[in-house]
Amino acid sequence: MNKTLVVYDPKNAVEEIEKEVDAQFVVKGKPKTHLWKCFISDDKKIHSGFWSCQGGAFVIPSHTSNEMCTILEGEAIVEMEDGTTFHIKAGDTIFIPFGIKNTWYVENYVRKSYVCNIPQ
Repeated sequence: MNKTLVVYDPKNAVEEIEKEVDAQFVVKGKPKTHLWKCFISDDKKIHSGFWSCQGGAFVIPSHTSNEMCTILEGEAIVEMEDGTTFHIKAGDTIFIPFGIKNTWYVENYVRKSYVCNIPQ
């Protein structure tokens, strides 16, 4: 169990993953994501840190966690399965429920801080 403060800084990430979005989920371009996990709970059900994406669009067929995030830089359009769209930009905080399908359209760049909780 973590018994100290966690300082959120990509340089202090306990896990870092950079990859292109799997081609089967790409809608447009060649989106590349970068994930910096700054905290991972002992049971692996909570993790938090930073995520970024460079240009492109991709589908998330079923969100793998409940996630609260704040957009730190850039902007994106997030389209829900029913066609509803949300324009999110730096300063916006959103909640993405577990299991929902959504499509992210990132024209240039977006970076967010996040906290994910993976349901039992």
